Amino acid sequence: MAAHDAGAWIEAALTSALAQEDVAVEVVVVDDASRDDTAARVAAFAIRDPRVTLLRRSVSGGPAAARNLALAHAAGTWVGILDADDLIEPDRSRLLIDFAEQSGCAVVADNLLRFLDADPQTAWPMLPLGPSFRVAVAAYLRRNLLTGGDTNLGYLKPIFRRTFLSDRGIRYDERLRIGEDFDLCLRCLAAGTDLAVLPAPLYRYRMVAGSLSRRLTRTDVDAMLASQDAALGSVTMTTSIRSAVAAYRRSLLDGLAYLEFRSALRGRDWRRTVREASRLRLWRAIAQIGFGLIARRLARRRPAVGGPPAPVR
Repeated sequence: MAAHDAGAWIEAALTSALAQEDVAVEVVVVDDASRDDTAARVAAFAIRDPRVTLLRRSVSGGPAAARNLALAHAAGTWVGILDADDLIEPDRSRLLIDFAEQSGCAVVADNLLRFLDADPQTAWPMLPLGPSFRVAVAAYLRRNLLTGGDTNLGYLKPIFRRTFLSDRGIRYDERLRIGEDFDLCLRCLAAGTDLAVLPAPLYRYRMVAGSLSRRLTRTDVDAMLASQDAALGSVTMTTSIRSAVAAYRRSLLDGLAYLEFRSALRGRDWRRTVREASRLRLWRAIAQIGFGLIARRLARRRPAVGGPPAPVR
């Protein structure tokens, strides 16, 4: 758990992590130079429950660096990601470990149940509820197009077989400020496993206004593209993978064009607004984002019902 200024939510996150049923649990929290009382709250929690370990960084290195530090101290057979403002259901770890053993995959994930921080009763699953499935590199890239709707697999919070990461030297790319979980999963797929997905919504993802994931910049996009090149450096570029890489890169640049246009418009920079409006990428992004909004509204109308693991297909 990487934590930065998460004092408002950290105790709830810790409580949900420690409430996992039928598994042995340790929680490694890295306080990434928080300016609030996050570290103090975790330290008090650790006194009450020795399963909690607090590590502190005096200078913020970002979520990727914090996660790497936590991974270096983890000792479990499986390691999971829990953001400091999110929650997990009590049976999540047991179900995912059983699902991983059934699928034979070193990386597995469940669905996200998104909920509004301001209104927790408003909740909806990110992925459609249905049978479980698995994806390799090409399909994973195509399911992570920035402008491709609301079912991006890169938002998921997988669990990983720890030895799969350590034996292959797989770590978070600390250059990344956004998309670090997507990138780590891509590195795992490039190293020879599939991602198996159980669509049961066992992870509760808090939607907080102004979150980091909503502020993509050109620097972020450049870092994400460079990291992708490194992640896929040893992969045989089949026609399918090459096409998926091109689609993913195009979606990143299209999404950036949209964000730059919106920034210019909000700043009343009319010359820049006109310049950005002339880009084909912008209108392609607007069309894709429009479809995504429709998908989100439909998803909110679907009941968030979990269930037992379905067969891997």
